[in-house]
This record gives sequence, structure tokens and C-alpha cells, in this order.
Amino acid sequence: MTETTGTPLPLPAPPEKISSWLVALVVILVLCCCCVGTIGLIIAFGPDILNELGIYVLAPALAAVI
Repeated sequence: MTETTGTPLPLPAPPEKISSWLVALVVILVLCCCCVGTIGLIIAFGPDILNELGIYVLAPALAAVI
């Protein structure tokens, strides 16, 4: 086997930069999904959690908001 010496290897292609607006869009989308999920959990389990904590006064107020 023969080896050729002195020939440089080709440089790898530089990685593509991810644009900052795409990162911001993904962050905003994730935050919106978290907010919607939290609101859904509050609507579904809010009165039960307030009753378990012994805060009976706020349960009707939460039901009025829903």
C-alpha cells in the first residue's frame, strides 16, 4: 500500500447558523403551549386543589372566573 503525503485533506463545510428569529419563534410557541396547558389544568383541577388545601372561599370565585 502506498500513502500520498503532503496532500491536504479537504476542509469540512462550516455548520449552518440557526437564525435567531427561528429560535425566538420556538421559544414563544413553547411558552404559549405551557400557558394553555396550565390554564387547562387550573380549569380542570382548580376547585379540587383549593378544597384539598382548605381554601373553600376561593373555590366559588374560581368557578365564577371559569
